[in-house]
Amino acid sequence: MCRKLFYVLLFLLLIPFSIHSQDIKRTGGYARFLSLGSNPYIIDPEAIKVNPAWGNYYYDFLWGDIGSNAGADFGNSSNGQFAGVNFAFNKNFTLGMMLTRNDFNTFSIGKLDPLSQLGSGFGVIQEVPGAIALNNNLEIFSSLKLRNLILGLGIAYAASKNNTKLPNAGETDITASQLGINGGIIANFKKNLLLDAGISFIFPSASDQPPVPAFKTSASQTIIGINARLFWRYSEKLRFVPAFYFINATGSQEVNGQSGDLNSLTSLGFGFGIEYTIGDFLLVGGPGFNSNSWKIPSIPGSQPELSNSSFVFPIWNLGAEWTVLDWLIARMGYTASTSNNTTQTGSGSVLVRESTITQYSPGIVTLGLGLRFGDFSFDTTINSDVLRQGFGNIGGGRTFAYISTSYAF
Repeated sequence: MCRKLFYVLLFLLLIPFSIHSQDIKRTGGYARFLSLGSNPYIIDPEAIKVNPAWGNYYYDFLWGDIGSNAGADFGNSSNGQFAGVNFAFNKNFTLGMMLTRNDFNTFSIGKLDPLSQLGSGFGVIQEVPGAIALNNNLEIFSSLKLRNLILGLGIAYAASKNNTKLPNAGETDITASQLGINGGIIANFKKNLLLDAGISFIFPSASDQPPVPAFKTSASQTIIGINARLFWRYSEKLRFVPAFYFINATGSQEVNGQSGDLNSLTSLGFGFGIEYTIGDFLLVGGPGFNSNSWKIPSIPGSQPELSNSSFVFPIWNLGAEWTVLDWLIARMGYTASTSNNTTQTGSGSVLVRESTITQYSPGIVTLGLGLRFGDFSFDTTINSDVLRQGFGNIGGGRTFAYISTSYAF
């Protein structure tokens, strides 16, 4: 039985390579993803960040984000900037790199101390006083094509230190680092079936080594992320896209010789999208759900172990894209969700209260433009105030909310 299964899998892997490369244009980025309703069902360079095998399609490709308008109106400050480049050494092998900052938007190995935005007890670096927050994360990624199977591998690393030498009193050594490794595959098992799957491991850590070892402070975390999508072409116009992701994070800390756990997180999500194409018009999106659970460890004499959770359903990510002119693409998106959030509170060793509340996210309409000048692309989301107040780039104001650029050379 095992031998028969092996031959069947071998046969499927040796089917002539037929991923729908004719559908994939070497253009796009985070601004396109946002303007299409933060859409997880599109094919876009964004996918390289969680599955480096996509680098095989975006070969000889330079891309990055100018970022959002979070900075000053007339300054260089911005949020979410990054730069990346990917080279093809031959038709089967590519090698690229990305340089990301601590405000990187995508949850991937390029994201530094990924859970710190959730607050105290979730991040790592902030748990060690004096540790320098990480920045300027370098990621190297590659892809290898084997007939109808593409393999991808990525690795990222960032580090900081804050060392102090005290005369006649020893040395204080405070360090922080993060190692990230991800891998992925893209495979066609049939002419109309494409599998996109990736796995990521992220290891942030920090420590303070004072002259007295008993006063050591340290924290470390292991984050595992799994993502998968299946593109099933039902007809020339219609494609179904089920999507799945899973994140698990656990960690521990040591303070003055006492060990304990950091807050833990488990997140699970699933969605089912459609991609409908007719001529130069694309309609994409669908519903999804997300389940999250957080465990907050007990604090002796102060707080019992607490378990908080949220169940989000439905999550709507909808988007449309169409070519207005040869050089101009218009986009529109919509996102909305409903969630039930459960929160526990306690005092001493006693669970005091558990409350569950329904929350509705406001429906958000997004607009975007894509400009094409030969092989150069300029993609942006539009500030929705433009619809009410008019364009504002000349004379002040903010017309563009987020900008991505790319060049396929």
